[in-house]
Amino acid sequence: MGQFYDTIPKELIPWMLKQEMFWVATAPLSPEAHVNVSPKGVRDSFHVLSPTRVWYQDLSGSGVETISHLRENGRITLMFSAFEGPPRIVRLFGVGTVHEFGTPEYEKLIPPENRRPGSRAAIVIDVHKVGSSCGYAVPYYDFRGHRNALLDFFDKRELADQKDAAARSDAGLKTYWELKNMQSIDGIPGLQIAPKEQKMPRCTDAMKRADTAEDGRVVTVVNGRAATGPAVAAKGAVDGRRRYEELVVAFALGLATAAVYVKLVGIV
Repeated sequence: MGQFYDTIPKELIPWMLKQEMFWVATAPLSPEAHVNVSPKGVRDSFHVLSPTRVWYQDLSGSGVETISHLRENGRITLMFSAFEGPPRIVRLFGVGTVHEFGTPEYEKLIPPENRRPGSRAAIVIDVHKVGSSCGYAVPYYDFRGHRNALLDFFDKRELADQKDAAARSDAGLKTYWELKNMQSIDGIPGLQIAPKEQKMPRCTDAMKRADTAEDGRVVTVVNGRAATGPAVAAKGAVDGRRRYEELVVAFALGLATAAVYVKLVGIV
């Protein structure tokens, strides 16, 4: 049965932070313009500041619908859905504010050590209503891991800017923003500050991996579930060494068997 709250119930916060993806929905004011829904992934993108305020790190893409719609009217809904365990859907209804790369607000929320390649904004949402419903029709899915293609693509763009004397390569991130992120498909203004920012976009090597948490731990998948921590990494290393040792032993036994066979054939 659906329930509504004025603030985010504290028991829902750990569950939301655990989810590997969520969805963002926005819409322009014009009834003839396009409603947008975007999936958001990459570990630790979503954060909870208080029972009524959340934010997420917005990565670059070929469109800029969410930012454009928020600039026009601020309306936004975030949705989380359970793919394992008890069924659940949670929606956060609120008003969003865009803090672009290069602004003090962005720098405060996303310090260089937590910035992802291609990160263009911090989207802050003031939540005025929370909806929780059953999600009985949502299927089960096993989490296999995060894709790294987006981060790899924009890492190359940022490296191009870093190698350019003016920090603005034709193959760089800022040029990409100017080509792709200045307005929505309906012509609503998008990025305004980031493309003109003189500061060089940078991030650490750890943040170039989509499966790395902000504290530097690597997220791995164990039995279809994400797990983090040194213990998981150590287990993976042990399993890797064990597999290597098994292959070495198997190879040695194969060589010994072949040698015996050749010797027997030679005797016959």
